[in-house]
Amino acid sequence: FIGLAALIFGNWLPFGAAAGAGLFGFADALNLRDKTAVHALLLFVAVAALVYAAVQFWRGRRATALVTGVLGLLSGLWYLTTDEVPGEFVQMTPYVVTLLVLAVATQRLRPPAADGKPWRKGQVE
Repeated sequence: FIGLAALIFGNWLPFGAAAGAGLFGFADALNLRDKTAVHALLLFVAVAALVYAAVQFWRGRRATALVTGVLGLLSGLWYLTTDEVPGEFVQMTPYVVTLLVLAVATQRLRPPAADGKPWRKGQVE
């Protein structure tokens, strides 16, 4: 399912699918790192969420900014109050990233027009 998510995230284009596979592969490679190295990812998530919340607030999307800002603050609080991330969180990261990317990115993506139609060699439509 992660491969299918990479294809959808890449908007059915080869380079986009490669970028999606790289993103999901990075999330999966976090399992190979120690828990303290992954702990810094919480700080990145907090800063990225707060910046995104500020952009959404500036664009007038107050509800999205509020939700994203709260998530960013919670992630930052988690970073400040702990020294390492639990192993279970590290193991579920690829799947959470997949769900988040599909929930956010697929709202603007559209499949190819001929997706799901049977194709026969030499047939012109």
